[in-house]
Amino acid sequence: MTRTKTLVLIILSIVAMLRVEAQETYSLQKCIGFALENNNTIKKSKLERDKSLESRREILGSLLPQLSGSGSFNYNLKKPQFVMPNFVNDMLPPAMQDPNASKYMTIEMGTNYSAGVGAALNQQILNFTLFNTLEIAKTAEAMASLGIESKEEEVIGQTATLYFAVQSTTYAAKQLEQSIQLIDKMLATMEVNYQNGLVKKVDLDRLKVNRVNLATQQSAIQNAIEVQKNLLKLQMGFDMLQPLAIEDIDLKFFEQKAEEPNLQGFELNQLIPFQIMQQQQKIGNLQIKSVKSELLPSLTLGVNYQYNLLGDKVFSSKDSYTYPSSAIGLNLRVPIFAGMSKNAKLKGAQIEQMKLKEDEQTLHRSLTMAYQNALLKLNDSKQTIDAQQQNMALASEVFRISEASFQQGLASLSDVLNANSSLIQSQISYADALSKYMSAYIELRKANGTIKNLKNSK
Repeated sequence: MTRTKTLVLIILSIVAMLRVEAQETYSLQKCIGFALENNNTIKKSKLERDKSLESRREILGSLLPQLSGSGSFNYNLKKPQFVMPNFVNDMLPPAMQDPNASKYMTIEMGTNYSAGVGAALNQQILNFTLFNTLEIAKTAEAMASLGIESKEEEVIGQTATLYFAVQSTTYAAKQLEQSIQLIDKMLATMEVNYQNGLVKKVDLDRLKVNRVNLATQQSAIQNAIEVQKNLLKLQMGFDMLQPLAIEDIDLKFFEQKAEEPNLQGFELNQLIPFQIMQQQQKIGNLQIKSVKSELLPSLTLGVNYQYNLLGDKVFSSKDSYTYPSSAIGLNLRVPIFAGMSKNAKLKGAQIEQMKLKEDEQTLHRSLTMAYQNALLKLNDSKQTIDAQQQNMALASEVFRISEASFQQGLASLSDVLNANSSLIQSQISYADALSKYMSAYIELRKANGTIKNLKNSK
């Protein structure tokens, strides 16, 4: 019996631990940190950076000494023959010469077997094209790193936007729940009054219909919350089948953000998109330089060593001949004329660079416009929050008065239902205003390059 109780306690403890773990609440900072670690887009960008690193290492390897080895073994099935004048017949005394001898004679050359091993070393001494290609690879690697930062900014912005959207929608759902509870209290009171003949059945039915409509609206909002959470999970790289609990909305946090002075300071050179554009222009200049370098000479050092073995029998020292051979040299290549193709290639690279200059001007204007629009949107959202907050307080007071008047017989049920509907709408509008304000707040941080500060904001 004791063992059974012990086993039950252990099982209950494990279940309790699992529940606690399953109900872990994620803050904004934790969601952002999780997304930065698990978002697939960021992972892909990191792989692109790693690929750029390997490309640079590949080019760098071409500048290092290139050492190769070789080996050969040949069996001459038919030895080559050398054709030469028949000087042997000419060297004999006239009486011994063969008048019918052929004009030419053949001599068998070589041995039955030949083998050799060797090594070759090549080193680039002067190759401006390769040097410039290495600089392009370094710049491409820097661009890949900036690409990671750009993706991180996007992920942080999207994660924060979805996080605040879930919070504001959950807030709206809770406000609707409070309204439903008020209707339920009225419904319970009217049930009693109806039994006592104090209210009409039509009024009771109208209240019930209103209760059903509210429940339907509540269900739609709950479904919207789940949809937003699924989008947040997808953005974070979170397991879609696992529950995700986030912190409740902190209205003081939203109000503090709304009261903060606007984020000023628009530094174009600090923005990742502009830095990427500058790296693209750097690559364009390097490509122009690379085309010009193709017109310059290149110099390569080559060293070769070969050890040869010749003989009529395999691995027999008798009648075998061995000898080494080696050579060292410089190979100079000087371009002279390439049919004007290099000139056309150079002009093409220069045109591409001019196009990048135009893109830079467009990007400059676009980033400036995004910043100005974000400021306007933030200020507009701030005013909307103030208006909706006052509207919600007013609607709450109207509903309270209408309900009290209805209980005293001074107001109709329609007045109460209309007041309740206005209160619900004001609550939802206030939650929507909060969500739009935080969305504008995030856009402004993206526009002025401070979006990463959300990782540590409280």
